[in-house]
Amino acid sequence: MQPEGMAPDGAGPEAVALDPDRVRACLERYGRPYVRLKAAATLDGKIATRHGESQWITGAAARALGRRLRGAADGVLVGIGTVLADDPRLTVRGAEEGRIVQAGGSVAGAPARIVLDSTARVPLTARCLAADEARRIVVVGSGAPEHRVAALRSLGVEVLTMATARPEPGAFLPALARLGLRSLLAEGGAKVHASMIAHRAADELWLFLAGSVMGDGAAPAWCADLGEAVPPRPGLAGLPRFRLEPPLRLEGGDVLLRGEVEGAEALQ
Repeated sequence: MQPEGMAPDGAGPEAVALDPDRVRACLERYGRPYVRLKAAATLDGKIATRHGESQWITGAAARALGRRLRGAADGVLVGIGTVLADDPRLTVRGAEEGRIVQAGGSVAGAPARIVLDSTARVPLTARCLAADEARRIVVVGSGAPEHRVAALRSLGVEVLTMATARPEPGAFLPALARLGLRSLLAEGGAKVHASMIAHRAADELWLFLAGSVMGDGAAPAWCADLGEAVPPRPGLAGLPRFRLEPPLRLEGGDVLLRGEVEGAEALQ
């Protein structure tokens, strides 16, 4: 069955278009970019085996739609763990690429590539740092070694140094907004997703589910421990929630769960 409003390969541009009014409202009200969370997981929520194998959990249609999501954003954001494990390009491979310069200096079809990296461990040869028309940004903590920061800048990488040892959404998201980035696609890993949810700094969830089960408690899930950022609340009523739309079945059998995050607000 073909979901309404989707192209046969699941990658129709209308499926990923951002609402400019929502993006503008997020910037004006909260002082941060509009944030989408994106993950691909098994039915039991796992994004890789315990040994790090993740390519590919979902099929071609889901991956094509994921690339469309990248192209719709001003920036694609990942944590250093994802870079070290997968060495992703974070490009819009296989999708139509434009050459329209957007706000913040990003190019349509070539969103900024952003890495959260407390101690500037990202390899200088990482594929996401390859020089092209896209902006490359690394967000580091206050203790990042100066020689590593200098090496990144020598490659033309923009480095944002936060005042805390670990970059927190309440600081790096407004900083990225000041660079002109109005919308972000956060692709993980699990700690990045957890941090965004815990700090009420996410606006949408795009969760691609394959029809497989990992069945391994040691395998990483798409969302990690929310930690102390979420105050203790009694029972299930206190859990972060999403207003989910009806599931979309993609060609190849994967399912997309898409919805808005309840309670997204100004960062504290």
